[in-house]
Amino acid sequence: MNFVFHVTVSLIVMFGIGFSAGSNYCKDNWVLIFHARSGNGKNVLQAWKTRHNNCDIVSQICPCSISDGCLPPNARIECLKSATETLRSPFIDYWDCLKIKKVKFELKVRGKTVAFIEFDGKNSNYLNWFHNSRILKSSWNDMHKSQTYNFFSIDKESRYYRHFFINKNYGGCPRDLGWLAVKDSANFRGACGWDKHNSYPQFLYGRNGKVTRWNDMKFGKAEDLNIYIQMGY
Repeated sequence: MNFVFHVTVSLIVMFGIGFSAGSNYCKDNWVLIFHARSGNGKNVLQAWKTRHNNCDIVSQICPCSISDGCLPPNARIECLKSATETLRSPFIDYWDCLKIKKVKFELKVRGKTVAFIEFDGKNSNYLNWFHNSRILKSSWNDMHKSQTYNFFSIDKESRYYRHFFINKNYGGCPRDLGWLAVKDSANFRGACGWDKHNSYPQFLYGRNGKVTRWNDMKFGKAEDLNIYIQMGY
């Protein structure tokens, strides 16, 4: 407990997050911690998992620059419209210390949200928050905790480079059904038609708030992927 408290205080000092009687920065407000742009050639899963090695919470030295792929504290999505880099916050490396209440996964096209899921973030880690048992709210009408899924995971289908993958069933390429897939590559034998794109990553989602048959190629393709956290509980 003392270590967690020390880490939390260090993060507050290091990132310049101030608290006062009227401050609610770490409670109820959504904090952007990850931003990815489609087609920029950056592997999303690799970026999500790669720690910022130059960030030292003990010494409170944590240089953070967009040019280095680091998402600065207090960054607002409105200021990142021209950002083509994949950006990752050092907050992700200290997930267990942040008392995360909720996590939101969001896809956007031309600045408009086209799909989202809110998850219960309590007692989660940086991987297992993305699970159907934690769903609180979703833009997909047929997505809920008790729905049938063969995949609902950030990294469990890496053999096919299908990440942040929410899928209902496999049945050979023509019968694959799902809601969401972050495609980081199609460099594998036996790739389906829906795996193949001119550039990567691609953020695929079922349109009209429902599951899609992937190989029908009627899915939407988002431009931006954002992940937020809500702290304090």
